[in-house]
Amino acid sequence: MNTIDRSGDSVEEIIRKFRSEHNISDHELKYDIIKKPSKGFFGLFANKIALVRFQLPENQDRVRLFAETLLSKMGVSFGKVITKSEGKTLFLTIEGVAEPGFVIGKNGSMLETIQYLINRVFEDDKGIERIYVDADGYRARREAQFLNRFISDIKKVKVQGESLTLDPMSPGERRIIHRHVERDKGLRTLTVGEGENKRIVIFSSKQKESEIRKQNSPNKPADNKSVKPDSSRRPQRSSGRKPAPPKEHADGKPDAKTYSTPDRKPRPQRRPRTNPRANKQSGTSGDKDN
Repeated sequence: MNTIDRSGDSVEEIIRKFRSEHNISDHELKYDIIKKPSKGFFGLFANKIALVRFQLPENQDRVRLFAETLLSKMGVSFGKVITKSEGKTLFLTIEGVAEPGFVIGKNGSMLETIQYLINRVFEDDKGIERIYVDADGYRARREAQFLNRFISDIKKVKVQGESLTLDPMSPGERRIIHRHVERDKGLRTLTVGEGENKRIVIFSSKQKESEIRKQNSPNKPADNKSVKPDSSRRPQRSSGRKPAPPKEHADGKPDAKTYSTPDRKPRPQRRPRTNPRANKQSGTSGDKDN
C-alpha cells in the first residue's frame, strides 16, 4: 500500500477530496488522523490545519478487496482470492469455493455477471484495462477447450502474414480470443460487425489497422461475376419444312384425327334440331311418338 499525507481546513473535507480524486470506495478507504484543527486558548496558539495520512492500496489490492466484499455479501463461502497482473490486465481467481456450481452458474453465466460488475466498478481506473474472474480453474479449462479449434489457424496468420476473419461469436468467446492473441506481440485483433455476435479479425502487427478495416468493411463492393446463360436450353428453331398433308381414306375424304390438336378433344356430333311448331301442326312430338 502507498502512504499519502493530505492537509486541509477540516478532516471531513480532506477525506471527501481524497475519495473523489482517487475514486475509492468506503470499504477500501483507510486513514489515520495525524492532526486536527484547534481554536487554541483564547485564540492563542490556534491550529487551523488538519493532517490526515491515507493508505492507498495498489490496483490489485483494491480489486481483490472489492471482490472479497462482493462475494461475502452474496453469501459465498470461499478460501481466498488470488490476483495476477499482465500489464493493465488483471486476473482474479477465487479458490476454495464451497459451492462452485453457484459461483460459476450455468455455462459460466454467474462468473460472467461477477466479472461484468467488477469491470464496471473499475472502468474509470486508468491503471486497469480489463479484469478477468475465474473460480477453481473453470474458465481456464473452458478456454483451453475453446482455443484448440483456432490455435492452428492463428499460427498461420503469424507465418503467412494474411489476416484471418473468424465466425461471429458471443462477447465471452471474443474475450477469450482477444486474451490469447494479445499475449503475442506479433499479432493483433480487431472486432468488426454489428449486434451482439460480432466477428474477430486476427492480423499481423506489421499490417495497418485502417487497411484491415477497409478489407472487412460491410460497404465493400462485391465482385460482379457475370452469370452465363445455360447453353443446354436453347430455343428450338423451325426447320422450314411444311407440315405433311393430311392422310385420306380410300373414299378420298381426309382423316378427322389429323386435324385435331393434342390439347383439344373432337367435338361430339350434334343431333339435328327439330321445329316444334311444325311438329304441332303435323300432330307429332319432336322427341317421341304419341
